[in-house]
Amino acid sequence: MKDEATHFAELVACDGPTSEVAAAAILDWHSRFGIPPTWVSDSGSHFTSKVIGELNRRLKAQQKFTLAYTPWKNGSIERVNRDIIQVLKALILELKVSAADWPYLLPLVQSSLNHSPVQSLANKAPIELFTGLPCPNTLDTVVLPGKKARVVSLPKERPDLDNKLRQLRASLKVMHKAVNEVRERQALRYRSRRHYEQPVNFSIGDYVLRSRVDEKLHANKLSVTWVGPYRVTGATEYYFTVEHLVTGKFTNVHPSRLKHYADSSLNVSAELIDHVASQGTLLAVEALADHRYNTSMKMFEIKVK
Repeated sequence: MKDEATHFAELVACDGPTSEVAAAAILDWHSRFGIPPTWVSDSGSHFTSKVIGELNRRLKAQQKFTLAYTPWKNGSIERVNRDIIQVLKALILELKVSAADWPYLLPLVQSSLNHSPVQSLANKAPIELFTGLPCPNTLDTVVLPGKKARVVSLPKERPDLDNKLRQLRASLKVMHKAVNEVRERQALRYRSRRHYEQPVNFSIGDYVLRSRVDEKLHANKLSVTWVGPYRVTGATEYYFTVEHLVTGKFTNVHPSRLKHYADSSLNVSAELIDHVASQGTLLAVEALADHRYNTSMKMFEIKVK
């Protein structure tokens, strides 16, 4: 969950996206910070479910959705998700921990996101803009070595609360004004780049690689790989249609998940077909055609269609 104005983020660990997890996360945020007037999310079933719809009605909030093939409409969330995945991959390799233990690394990632200055926020940290409090300094607390190591924090004067609150309100107004000016200039530069009209270098008949997360193979976003190649068979304004070289299945894929592999002159050899077939392809069984008993292996064999 991410506050659009300040970029303050809270990460929620879950095995799979469900409406129950989404509702619990929203209520947890509401209990501490109040409910935001507008929610923006993708069109996943966990956000469009009746549970979230009823929660939205009771909290009197406005819910907005982005289309499946227009991820840039909620680009800041897409960017944060990508950064989180990259950092988790790096931490798993650096700390030599199992990929299944990624939930234990989320507090580190969340702390890094919220305490790092952001250029689009006038070099302020999200935690500073969200709470109005100064960003903690890692040098304020140190561990002194010795026979009995101890943690020592630098002493701080106790401020006058009334004056502190007045200064805090004034400081928040100044910071938010500066941040809004920077964000407006950045948005103007972004719109002037005409991102939505960038040409894509794929032609019908080309071969491409596809980035996927195969839920049926019990993978997760930490194991995203480029698979293929696939043959490009169609194109629309928002996605390309690609064909699997082994199964012949057609899939609609957003251009951001495709990478050029070769042009239409590629020689699709038996070795290439074997390579594609070895990428964990799942084949659906239409019918059980026949069976027999293998005497040498002492087991039944089934012929499927």
